[in-house]
Amino acid sequence: MTRKKKKALVRKGVRLLEPVLREEAALVPAVGRKLRRAPVEAPVPALPLDKLKKVGLLAGGALVGLTLAGGAARAASVRLAVSRELKKQLKPINEKLDRLEKENAELRAKK
Repeated sequence: MTRKKKKALVRKGVRLLEPVLREEAALVPAVGRKLRRAPVEAPVPALPLDKLKKVGLLAGGALVGLTLAGGAARAASVRLAVSRELKKQLKPINEKLDRLEKENAELRAKK
């Protein structure tokens, strides 16, 4: 089969399939086109705007207060853990110091 005959058959096939392809293309939405949605209405606030602002300020102040309290509590717990660890590490040194002070007092008493 020559090249001309192949092209002629392809053209003939395209002409035969063209109505079917158009029908199917009409069923498929265009690629990249967004579907339109119904507009969403903004909810109407239950409180007047000035009261809503006051509630917002109170909520923001409460959030700031809780954040500061949480930070202070965290810092206190870290301080407590550090002091506990230092006491644990210094215990042998303090015992040795007590023993040496006791010996020093005994030696001074003998003189």
